[in-house]
Amino acid sequence: MNKEELKNKLEEYWYDNKYLEEKTKEIESINHLIKIGKTSNLIITTKKHSEMEISKIVKKKKYIETLFQKLIQPYQILMYLRYISFLTFDEIADRMNYSTKRIYQLHTEALNKLLDVINIKSA
Repeated sequence: MNKEELKNKLEEYWYDNKYLEEKTKEIESINHLIKIGKTSNLIITTKKHSEMEISKIVKKKKYIETLFQKLIQPYQILMYLRYISFLTFDEIADRMNYSTKRIYQLHTEALNKLLDVINIKSA
């Protein structure tokens, strides 16, 4: 895996989380319909499909979080704030008391360290 592929995977992770939020709302709506007695094969099938999609996203999320745990500080908190808390680089800089430029540098270093972890693991 190269740096661009890793960036894409992390961006995909961000979108997956947004999708997960929507799927969770969908499941809640379906559960409400089931609770009030409005069930059909379509509703049950939709619920099962949504639950399977949620399961796949949760697996991806665990994988990314496991990768972040292999980093040392300040890389670990930076990646957590960026890809799990979804903060902007400016917000991260404020939280960590660094300049935004330094956060970009640390982010690049963190990506390189993650690549090392991934490439060692796949070797």
